[in-house]
Parts: sequence; structure tokens; C-alpha cells
Amino acid sequence: MTLSVLKKLGIATAVLLAVWLLYLYRQVPHEQSPFEKACAKAERIILEQGPQKVELRKESGPPEARLAKGGHWEVGSGPSYAADESSVATLISGLKGILIDDEISDRADRAAEYEVNLESGTVVRLLDGKGTQLAEGIIGKQAPDFSHIYFRYPEKPNVYLARGLFRGDLGHVEVNYWRSRQLINIPETKIQSILIEGKGFKSELVRVSTDAWTLNGKAIDPTPVNSLVGTLAHLRADDFVDSAAFPALTYDSLTYAGVMIKGADASADLRIGAQDSKSKRYPVSVGRDQGLAWLSESSVNAILLKPSAFKEKK
Repeated sequence: MTLSVLKKLGIATAVLLAVWLLYLYRQVPHEQSPFEKACAKAERIILEQGPQKVELRKESGPPEARLAKGGHWEVGSGPSYAADESSVATLISGLKGILIDDEISDRADRAAEYEVNLESGTVVRLLDGKGTQLAEGIIGKQAPDFSHIYFRYPEKPNVYLARGLFRGDLGHVEVNYWRSRQLINIPETKIQSILIEGKGFKSELVRVSTDAWTLNGKAIDPTPVNSLVGTLAHLRADDFVDSAAFPALTYDSLTYAGVMIKGADASADLRIGAQDSKSKRYPVSVGRDQGLAWLSESSVNAILLKPSAFKEKK
């Protein structure tokens, strides 16, 4: 065998070895924290499970506009709603903390077993403000040791154990799960007036100083008003109305009572519909574009205060 032939064989062997090493390299996830870097830049988070899909978007616009909506994130690709900030923070923290451990399978037919298939797993995509994808992965079920979950990259069959995230941190792929339940975003100290109108009564409360209120123009004991102000400032929906289950409930049908709250920087118009006799709860809304929510009977009773609930200040 001539020297030139040996050289050619050596070169061919080196090329084949390099190709093989490159193949092996690409089979191993060298990014041990698949979402860590992306979390800092992400402005959109998409969650998918089977046919269900939820999109979380970082709210744009000036800080005061975001504050009026209740936070920095919104949810929904059609009608959009303020997202629950604590739930989004938990999600981002969990994704950021994911660390890939051991590979446990390289067989595509075992994806369903670990729930990292498209039907059962939760596909997570992080994108920047321009829609460029930053990171993607499929998160499966919790492992038997409860400290790991199963993880797969969408384009690869390999299944890995990953730690740093509990399956529950992903929540549910439903818009209502991610919605903020805070109905009124006006701090207690900034509420200046409250107008309550129900069947046969009207209570108009006006703050005249830090701890002084009038009812329909007359000075009153501020104690019950302070309690009402606290209730309104921290009012949270018990749940959201399923429009398919209650097609007759619309924003315009909420005519049972109304509460208008005016603050120094914002205002809110709380509409209340007739009580649902089966569940003993009331449908409410704070805007035509905000959908309908449910409030318990006790919550509504604490809000719809008649003039007789207040005492004139002597």
C-alpha cells in the first residue's frame, strides 16, 4: 500500500471520526439549564397540551397603564386579561430552575410512558418581544421520587430526568387559571368615593378627609366605611363564569346592583347580576372587556350596604 493511499485513508478516517463525534455531541443536551438564559429575555410564554393552548405576554405600555390593569403580564390570545402575577412568577422561577440530570431513554415509543409526548406533556415555549423563539421543551409527569420531572426536547426522542421544577408549577393550560382574580385595582388610601345602588336604595359615600366620610351629604361614623373600603380594595373573584354553561349571563344583564368606586388615579364600575339560586353566588363584572366572575353571597352582602348600615356622626 502506497504512502498516498495511507494518507487518504487516514484523512477519510479522521473525517468520519469527526462526523461521528459531532453526531454524538448533538445527541447530548449541553445546555443543562434549558430555560435559564431565556427567562431573562422572555416576553411571551406559550403553554400547550394536546389541543389546549395558553399564551402569557408581558404587558407593554407605560407603568401607570400596567398598574391600572393590575400587573405586568396578561393572558389570552383573543380577549386578554390581567394575569395573576404570583402564578406567573412561580412559573418563571420553576422554568429558570430546571436542571437536566440523567438520560433514561432514547426510544421515541416510550415518550407516552413518561408523558413527554405532545398529547400528554406540556410544551413550553419562550419567545422574545419580536416572536423569536428562545427556548422550548416538553415537560412530562412527576417522577416517583417527587424531586424530578421528565423532560424531552421536542425534536429529539431522548427523555431526561430534570430537577428544580414541580409539575404543579406549570398550572393548567386554561386561560382562567392564569387570570388575576383581583377585581378592583385601587389602593384603600386612594379611594375617594363609593356609590352603591341597589333595588330601592342608594348609598353615596364621599371621603372628606383621611378618616372622615359623608353619606348622602351627612357626616357619619367612619368605622363601617373603612371596613367597606378594605373589602373593595382587596376584592377577589371566587371563580370566572363559564359562558357556555351560562349563555344568558352577559355584561348587560348585570342589573341587580352597581357599585361605582372613584380613586385619585383610577375608577372602577362593579356591576352585579341577580343571584344564582343553586350556587348562592352572584355574577359580577368590572368592564365589558373583562368578562364575568362569581362572588359569594357573603361578599356581595358585605358590599351592598344600605344607608341604614351607617350611623350619623354626632
